[in-house]
Amino acid sequence: MTSREQMAVSVAPLFLRLALSVTFIWAGLGKMLADMPVQGESAAVLANMGVGGLQRVAQPATASPAPASVPSATPAPAPTKEPKKEPAKAPTSGPPALMVVLAQQPTSSATASTFTAADFPNEVRVMRLYGIALLLHDAVQATDRDGKPVRFPLAPSIIATGSWPVWLAWSAALTELIGGLLVLFGFFTRLAALGLAGVMAVAIWLTQIGPAIQTGNSTLGFLPSHQPYDIAAWQTLLWQLCLLCAALSLLFAGAGGLSMDRVISGRPVLNKSKPAPAAK
Repeated sequence: MTSREQMAVSVAPLFLRLALSVTFIWAGLGKMLADMPVQGESAAVLANMGVGGLQRVAQPATASPAPASVPSATPAPAPTKEPKKEPAKAPTSGPPALMVVLAQQPTSSATASTFTAADFPNEVRVMRLYGIALLLHDAVQATDRDGKPVRFPLAPSIIATGSWPVWLAWSAALTELIGGLLVLFGFFTRLAALGLAGVMAVAIWLTQIGPAIQTGNSTLGFLPSHQPYDIAAWQTLLWQLCLLCAALSLLFAGAGGLSMDRVISGRPVLNKSKPAPAAK
């Protein structure tokens, strides 16, 4: 193996892994350590998904106090002494007393609260990863935030059922963090790259390509309708595209020679079983 080949299969993937790992570790930690403000409808949506911190700070409207009872002018009759009753004997059959008490208690479904925007009049800080949960909630709606119908939802409705958006948001953040660490050390690199590529593909669809097609206001039928050379408008999509392509490169090419995968497998970086063709 020549020095040029050694550099191509060892050093080049190392730089690629370094760029990916730094970016995704930073992104994953940012989603879990940084926060963002929510209020009104957004806070109510997260509370209904089961975000406990929001449920504790909800401020439901206070019910009007019951009117005080007006004393009657007629004096109450004197209490009459009731005859002493014998204590009732316990039934010989039937459910235990504890079961009767539990049966009389309201079920959790009866006491479960459905939060509304009025329950959150003040700004509340939540982890940034819950922004992904709100994005998934909006993606399955048949109308936009202004109440206008959209051409099609961006995702199947099942992903916004119950607490699924919260679990998927955590999955995305952990995939970025753990995948970034694995890519940094070149350990299970192809599997980690597959997860990172999936996260970026979903992000591009939900934030860039999908909304452009959904609204019909697009360039070339699928790109956002921005000015051709507006750097601020295009930088998010271009950054996402670069991360997607870098992750796919590691998926197909592997971690290279300077990696844990190479050390554990013990296989040569280049296949030398087939001799190089003789120079004419």
